[in-house]
Amino acid sequence: TFQTELGQLLDLRCEHVQLEEFTKQRWELIVKYKTAFYSFYLPVALAMTLAGINDRTEYNAARDILIHMGIYFQAQDDYLDAFGSPEQIGKIGTDIQDKKCGWLFVHAFHDFCDEKQKDFLRKHYGNCKVLSDDEKKIKALYTDLNLPKFYQDYEQASYDKIMALKPTIKQVPWSVFEAFLFKIYKRQK
Repeated sequence: TFQTELGQLLDLRCEHVQLEEFTKQRWELIVKYKTAFYSFYLPVALAMTLAGINDRTEYNAARDILIHMGIYFQAQDDYLDAFGSPEQIGKIGTDIQDKKCGWLFVHAFHDFCDEKQKDFLRKHYGNCKVLSDDEKKIKALYTDLNLPKFYQDYEQASYDKIMALKPTIKQVPWSVFEAFLFKIYKRQK
């Protein structure tokens, strides 16, 4: 879809921008359009259409819930990329090496790092190999900045926000949203 292409374009453009431009807003736009619409909203919207639901309010309510879910899912994926083991997640995380505009990075850089830590990230983020000492130091910095706890709090807040939207759904069974949510909430892979 066009929205997914926009998200992909935003992601690819990150190769050519300074780390200061990896903001929370940029990250959210990337994941909203690259992940949330395609993987969460569109499958449900298609099912709603096939079920004969025509109420625009219902589509908007479903979209709000599923976009929140997709954004949470991508934050979780970014977290697992850094802190999940290859055995656990089925791959070796490469976000640091690949200079991805990721959830951990944008929060570390803009919310928690002092200038010396930012200089370290400027020098090494996207300029180190997987499993290198510099990558390990970036992950250690994330831990020192208490990002695992910050992520756990974000995860709970995301779940609570999604559950608070339950009353906005009138026609689609809530079990549709629960099926998505229970597959991702506190997942480890």
